[in-house]
Amino acid sequence: MRNWFIGLAVLGTFGSGSAAALSADGQEGFYLGAFGSYELSDANRDSDDGYGYQVTLGRTIGIGESLELSFLGVRRDRNVDGRPDYKNSLILDYVRDFGLFKFQSEALPTFKPYVLAGLGAVLEDVQGREKVHPAVNLGAGVLVPLRFGSWDWGWGLRAEAKALGQFNDRDSAPANRQFLADYHFQIGLQIPLNFHPGRKPVLPAVPDCGLSVVDPVTGRADCLADSDRDGVQDGTDQCPDTASGVKVNDVGCPVETGGDADSDGVLDSDDQCPGTAQGLTVDAKGCAIEQTLTLQSVTFETSSAVLTGQATTVLDGFARAVNGQKNLKLEIGGHTDNTGTAAFNMLLSEQRAKAVKQYLVSKGVDPAVLTTKGYGQTEPVASNDEEAGRAVNRRVDFKIILE
Repeated sequence: MRNWFIGLAVLGTFGSGSAAALSADGQEGFYLGAFGSYELSDANRDSDDGYGYQVTLGRTIGIGESLELSFLGVRRDRNVDGRPDYKNSLILDYVRDFGLFKFQSEALPTFKPYVLAGLGAVLEDVQGREKVHPAVNLGAGVLVPLRFGSWDWGWGLRAEAKALGQFNDRDSAPANRQFLADYHFQIGLQIPLNFHPGRKPVLPAVPDCGLSVVDPVTGRADCLADSDRDGVQDGTDQCPDTASGVKVNDVGCPVETGGDADSDGVLDSDDQCPGTAQGLTVDAKGCAIEQTLTLQSVTFETSSAVLTGQATTVLDGFARAVNGQKNLKLEIGGHTDNTGTAAFNMLLSEQRAKAVKQYLVSKGVDPAVLTTKGYGQTEPVASNDEEAGRAVNRRVDFKIILE
């Protein structure tokens, strides 16, 4: 019990400071770790290997960089008389992680490898002699985020191996050794102490009906509505806001001799792909060719995957273009700037790409023609040193592939 009270006092003191720690979910802030520890004692000790616990508090200080303050309590039995010795240590470690790694198989968990190094002090009782020694700590480990379906609170499972070296006085036990190295193998649970739900990417729900519109005459809000009264139901209408009295084709888009309703440079009379989204390069038939299109106006709410109103307006037109050309396949690529951790940005870009896919599906696009990929901060098109460049790097790319 004495050791537990010491550990809790240490954490209470550190919690009021401004240190930093390793993160399981890409969020910044404090977290708490609790570990079980097995000690492989220095061969010069006349004692058995030890068992104990560790409590840790820390906070991120930058991308992939953390500080951790840890209290370790170990008990071991002396070989000479079977009576116990103990060791308590207080160590401040610098932790460097290498981001999340993923296996090819989705059945295997993601993990974050890391290394650590630190300085501190050891309070040791050896054969009834209690002394404090300066200490150094070196180690490595892995953190596995704990996620179960939609359940994700930022918890993590950690396993690590460390070498804890202590500098003794000349008259210190055992055997007047001036340096001893004990090895610790630990496994434990890590939980965040500050929860930021706004930092979690949240996907918008897919509506039950492909189009969330209300017929102004009948009041219907399902796929059988005809909002623009052009004779084509909203479920198949690729131009749902056609002006009253305009002649339309079988997909609800205007048909005018000599006109170019979709402004793609091909007259409606020759256009075999009406409703092409603005910005797409087309062939002589008015159909999109293979290309990569960046829609900078597809934007999201800060640090989330929730589409803005501006984004949905742009995607409405893009959905009509995809539906109007049946030989298209589309890769939706999400990109971020370098603000935040690489792991969080990768997750956020994946979730944003999926959010765009879900919205296009809600507008009648066949999900079989859509794929998504998150690139995180790995493919900037401008410098991240200034806000103007970061704004350009926050984008969604559409790679069009012809079957």
